Amino acid sequence: MVTRQRGIVLSLVGGDYRVFYEDGVIVASIRGRLKRTEGDRVLVGDIVTVGVHQDGSATIEEVAERRSLLRRRTPGKVRGIRLVAANVDQVVVVGSAERPRWNPQIMDRFVVVAEASQLSVLVVVNKADLVEDARALAATYLNVGYGVVVTSVPDEVGIDALRRELVGKVSLFTGSTGVGKSALLNAVQPGLRLRTGELSRSGSGRHTTVAAEMHPLDGGGFVVDTPGLRDIGLWAVDPTEVSAAFPEFSPFISGCRFDDCRHLHEPDCAVVAATTRGDISEARLRSYRTLLEEAMEAAEY
Repeated sequence: MVTRQRGIVLSLVGGDYRVFYEDGVIVASIRGRLKRTEGDRVLVGDIVTVGVHQDGSATIEEVAERRSLLRRRTPGKVRGIRLVAANVDQVVVVGSAERPRWNPQIMDRFVVVAEASQLSVLVVVNKADLVEDARALAATYLNVGYGVVVTSVPDEVGIDALRRELVGKVSLFTGSTGVGKSALLNAVQPGLRLRTGELSRSGSGRHTTVAAEMHPLDGGGFVVDTPGLRDIGLWAVDPTEVSAAFPEFSPFISGCRFDDCRHLHEPDCAVVAATTRGDISEARLRSYRTLLEEAMEAAEY
């Protein structure tokens, strides 16, 4: 006799999957027919049907249709796409005010990847205790409509505010190595006990999370912790999707001479004109162009 349960995949463990369902957590393998499916068969965040057998073993029999899918480039020099997680509601992009220093262009890269997957974005400025005005670092994101939370784990600043932003949602945390994602999640969900690490001598940070892993929250919802990234490329991003991460361009785009204006070197570009007037930050236009050119190069590869 087989009983069936519906649950959500928390993590991959030694070839099997930890699945969260109403009675707790069960470890399940994959049925043969799913093993024959090409690509990533089961992802963290997938809603699955698990068959529990009389001997206590369990198998994943079916994967429900995904409502969203987050992708990123494969680490290293070989170009490729890795599927990170399924059914995510929002991406929480974490940057540190210092150690490592706040880097707007790296933050923009994470935002572009999230926007390309059509996911909401929440920006977190962590380690606020290391600078005088951490909120000013994220002023650009506030001004263009993104949610921003400023946090400091040692000072317990912003933890409650961040926790409120996570209730009832599946939130994937991402950011560069060393920005303090795991420490932040430990503060948001007491008892989580994710492993944290110190910065390396180069100041770049050490990896403490090795694969995406989902955790339920006491107040409802889930968080997905992902490995810190030393670099993030745009190989999974269509060039036309880059501008979505720069919403301040939107009021001006209709004024461009060409409908397909890329805001690079085209004549009569309304976005460039707005930048000249000071309506758009020059730094943001530079960041956009850098990311667009990278996405265009990747598309031609």
